[in-house]
Formats: sequence, C-alpha cells, structure tokens
Amino acid sequence: MCAHVRSHFEVRVSDVLDRTSEAREAGVPFIPLAEAANADMLAIAVPVQRMEQLLRQLAPLLAKRSSLVIDVASVKVKPIALMRDLLPPETEIIGTHPLFGPQSGKNGIEGLPIAFCPVRASEERIACVRSFLSDTLKLRVLDVSPEEHDRQMAYVQGLTHLVSRAAAALELPRTELATIAYKRFAEMSESLAGDSWELFKTIENENPFASAVRAEFVRHLTELENKLRE
Repeated sequence: MCAHVRSHFEVRVSDVLDRTSEAREAGVPFIPLAEAANADMLAIAVPVQRMEQLLRQLAPLLAKRSSLVIDVASVKVKPIALMRDLLPPETEIIGTHPLFGPQSGKNGIEGLPIAFCPVRASEERIACVRSFLSDTLKLRVLDVSPEEHDRQMAYVQGLTHLVSRAAAALELPRTELATIAYKRFAEMSESLAGDSWELFKTIENENPFASAVRAEFVRHLTELENKLRE
C-alpha cells in the first residue's frame, strides 16, 4: 500500500510487532499506535480475527475527533459491524476491499477493482475517497453492500482459495504435456496458495456465506467420486 499512496500522503505505519526495518524499506516511519491514531485518516490492515482488539484500543484515542477510518479486509460484514459498534460515533467509516494483492498488482494497479462500502461518513468525504481511488490511483471502484460483497466473495475467494490450497498440497508437476487449462490452474494455485494462513482463515472463517459454499462444493465432489465408482 505504501508504494502506491506515499507520494500522495504523509504515511506512517504501526503494528503490534516491531516492523521498523520493513517500514524503512517501504520509505515510511514506524510509530506507536497512540501516535498513529492522531492521523486524519487511518487505514486498518490487520487480520479480521484481531480487529476487535485493535478497535477497542483505538476507540478512546479517536474520541472527540473527526477521523476517517478505512479498512481493507477481505470480508466486509464483520469488520464493518465491528467498526460501527466499537468506534466513537464521530469517527467516519468507509469499508474497502482491494480485489488484488502483491502478485496481481506487481505490474501496476491501474484498472484493478476495489470494493467500496461507505458506512458512516459525509457525502463530501465519501466523494473525496472515491475520487482518489478512481481518478488518482486509477482503480475500478465497485459500490457494493457488505452483505452482497461477502455473498459474492464466498465464491470468488472462498472457493478459489480452497481449491488452490488443496491443489498446492499435491505439488502439481510442471510437465511438457501441460494444456493451457492446466497451466492456468497451476498458476492460480501457486499464486493463491502463497497467501498467508491468516488471510486464508479470514476468507474461509470470517465470511458468513463461505461455509455453505464449501459444503456445497464438497457435496458435489463426493457425488462425482461416487458416480465414477459406479
């Protein structure tokens, strides 16, 4: 994120772990959370499983200030509910989900999609953030409700990450007999299986619709296996 926004903002980062060296490599200072909370805008990029703890720490630091909090979580229903419930009423909130990562954005992010879920913010601020994303970063902004986002992501991410993790465990061979379809499948598996286990757990466990999609997929796999054995 720093690589794309540090030329537009005074960016500072904070974490529960000491990320000083990583921040230095990204060209931004590493600071304590209390200092980071003084910023006009905060971008929360933590595993959803740890989000409640962070928000409870931030809440008293943001009281009586008109800060804007933006999250970039891979699911939206739970993070948005947590932000709405735990942050002070004067805190403005916008949910986002960049639908790309380091691999898909390594050659540039122009034209890539980002889900946009305004929660509690002035029309002026919403328009400002949307304009920055679309006009400055050249992203394709997709307005969507948290529920519809998670419903679609149960297939878009939940299913693809599940299959990719399982396929990666097979250690798919590189072969001169590979078809185009196989190469694409192997590339997807390699790309998605490289994501962190925390992200995978977020995609699968924190999306309220993902477990049903997984169950349906496994049911169809079982039916196919049984049919092949007939």
